[in-house]
Amino acid sequence: MSASVKLSDETIESARQQAQIFQRTLGGQVDYWAKIGRLAEMYPGLTFDYLQKLMRENRLQQLTSASTPKKQFNAIKLNTTGYRFNREEANAR
Repeated sequence: MSASVKLSDETIESARQQAQIFQRTLGGQVDYWAKIGRLAEMYPGLTFDYLQKLMRENRLQQLTSASTPKKQFNAIKLNTTGYRFNREEANAR
C-alpha cells in the first residue's frame, strides 16, 4: 500500500543523498528512516547499531516476543514434618 506524504525540501534532499550513498531508492530511504525511528521509539533502551543489526538479519520478531517476557515461577517443597519451634530459645538469641 502506498500513500502520498508531504515532506520538507530539506528532508527530501537529505534522503536523496543518503539513498545514493546506500544504494536505495528515495522511497526506500524514507521507509528505512521510518522503520528505524519507529523501533527507536518503541525500544528506547536499544542502541541504533543493535536495531540496524536486527533489521539486517531479519530478526525483528525477536523484539516483539522479548517485549512481553513470560513469568516463570519455581516452587520448592519444604519438608517440615517433625519440626519444633522453641519460642524461649528463639527469644534468647
